[in-house]
Amino acid sequence: MTLPARLIIADPGLLHAGGHHLSYSLAVAEAALERQISAVILANRAFSPTDSQDPIPFLPTFQSQYQAASQPSKLRGALYGFASRLPSAVTPKVAQGLRAARRMTSRLVPTNDAMGAELAAALTDLGNTRNDLVLLHSVSSANLHGLPGTLGPDAIGGLAVVLRRTPEEMDRADAAPQTVATVLALLIAHFGRRLSLFADTAQLAAIYQVLLSTAVATVPLPVMAPPIRRGPIGTPPHLVFAGGARPEKGYALLPALADRLRGRVRLTVHSGPIGAGTDPAVQQAHRALRQMAGPALVLVERPLDPPEYLDLLACTDLMLLPYRADDYGPRSSGILAEAHAMGVPAVVPRGTWMAEIADLSSGTVFDGAADFLPAVERTLQSLPTLTATLRAAAPAWRRKHCPDAVLSALLAPAPVGLAPAWALPV
Repeated sequence: MTLPARLIIADPGLLHAGGHHLSYSLAVAEAALERQISAVILANRAFSPTDSQDPIPFLPTFQSQYQAASQPSKLRGALYGFASRLPSAVTPKVAQGLRAARRMTSRLVPTNDAMGAELAAALTDLGNTRNDLVLLHSVSSANLHGLPGTLGPDAIGGLAVVLRRTPEEMDRADAAPQTVATVLALLIAHFGRRLSLFADTAQLAAIYQVLLSTAVATVPLPVMAPPIRRGPIGTPPHLVFAGGARPEKGYALLPALADRLRGRVRLTVHSGPIGAGTDPAVQQAHRALRQMAGPALVLVERPLDPPEYLDLLACTDLMLLPYRADDYGPRSSGILAEAHAMGVPAVVPRGTWMAEIADLSSGTVFDGAADFLPAVERTLQSLPTLTATLRAAAPAWRRKHCPDAVLSALLAPAPVGLAPAWALPV
C-alpha cells in the first residue's frame, strides 16, 4: 500500500479536551505514527493542548467552527431562558417553535465560513503538502463549501472527508448556500481522484451514495477505551448518561428516570455546562435534576478531559442513550462504540444504527420516549446476562474499531467510481 508522506487532520470542532473531537483526531494520528507516517492536527484556535510533550503537534488554525450555529447568542439566551420558566406542559411546544425559527433564520442567512481559506493558509505554512493526506472527520456543509475556491486540487496528495450527519441535518445546521449534495458534487468535480468520501455507518454511506451516484465507503469509529470491564456489577448498578445536554439526546427524560429508580441505582449525568442559551426543556430538566442531586445522583456540569472521561466509562454498569430515533437514525454514536468496547450494555432507541449494532435482547431497545423508563427497568432485570454477553464480544469489537483499522480504511483504495483516493503521481 502506498502511504502518504504526512497525515494532516483538520478539525475545526476541536475546541477543548472534552468530547470526541480530540479522541478521534488523536487516535488516528497515533495510528499514523505507528506506521511511520508523520501527523499533525490543525485545531480550532480556542484549543490548548493539555500535554506539551505529545509527539503530535497541535496547530491552532481555525476560527471557523464545526457547529457554529450552536454557539452562544444573547438573543437566544434571553428567549430560551424565558421559555424555560414557563409551565412544563407549555415549554416543549414553545421550545419547538423557537428551534424552528432559529433553523429558518439559519437557512436565510447561511453561515459565513472561512474554513477553506484557513486550511489553505495552514497548508501553505506547513509546506510541501503535495504528497500529504488531509483528513476532515467532522465538518459541516458550510465548512466544505469554501474548499474548491481556496485549495487547488494539486496542493495536496489527497482529501478524505468523513460524513457523520444525514443530508437533511447538514442542510439544516451550519448549511452552505447550496445543498450538501451540490457542495459534495463540487468537491468531486474539483478534487477528482484525490478525493475520498466516507461515512461512519453503512446506512449513512448508502444514503450518500444514492444521493451522489458515486462511491462512499464506510470507515469505523476509532475507539480508545479502558480495559474491558471485569468484576461484579455495582450494588446498586451505576447508570451513566454522558455527552451533551440536548433535546435530541433525550436529556429531558432523565428527571423522571432518576425519580422512578431512586434507591435502586446510582446515576451519573455528564452534560457539560448548561446556561441560558440551552434549550428551554433541557434547562427545566436540569433544574429538576439539581433538586434531586446527592450521593446517588451526581451531576457533572463541565467538560471532562480524556482521563476523567475514561475513568467514568470504567465504572459504568449501564449506559443510557435516550436519543430521539428520528434525529439519530443512521448516525453513529461514539459513546455506544466505547460502551461496546468495554462490554457495557446500553439502552438505545429502535430504528437507529445504535439499535442495529446493539445487543437486541429484550429490554435494551426502547420504542419512543414513553418506553424509555420501562426499557431501563427491563434491562436492569437482565443486566448480568447482557453484561456477560457484551464482555465476551468486546475483543472482536475492539479489533474492528481500533485506530489502526480506521487508518487502514482511510488509506485503502476507494471503491470503483472514485478510486484511488489520493495516492497520485505529482
